[in-house]
Amino acid sequence: MELQFTLEVNAGAEKIWPYYVDSAKRCVWEEDLESLIFDEDIKTGTTGRMKLKEMPEMPFILTEVIVNASYCDKTDVPGMGSLYFSHKILQENGKTYIQHSVRLDKENATEDDIGFLSSVFSDVPGAVFKIKREVEK
Repeated sequence: MELQFTLEVNAGAEKIWPYYVDSAKRCVWEEDLESLIFDEDIKTGTTGRMKLKEMPEMPFILTEVIVNASYCDKTDVPGMGSLYFSHKILQENGKTYIQHSVRLDKENATEDDIGFLSSVFSDVPGAVFKIKREVEK
């Protein structure tokens, strides 16, 4: 199951990219982020931990990192499956788009799982608009 949101922005990829890899800039759009720690340089395969308000610290692994194009990570949620977060900067026909998606990988997904995924995704459109406002300043 996957939910996705895409928005056109008037900024280049190099201006958007820091909002994924710089924890201070990331807090601009991920307001409940308390800490983001990478265990090594930011690249595909890097592990780390993040802490969101009122949640325990969660380990993650970067599943795809392409500078100025794609930042994707996976977090395993006990009893729920694996959550994949994709943050992409797309450039098509001279335009730039930010695309965020959240995917839940779980065998035999139920309606409750769809509700959980929807809950996780609910702040994605607002977060993308926050990035847009920042990079278009």
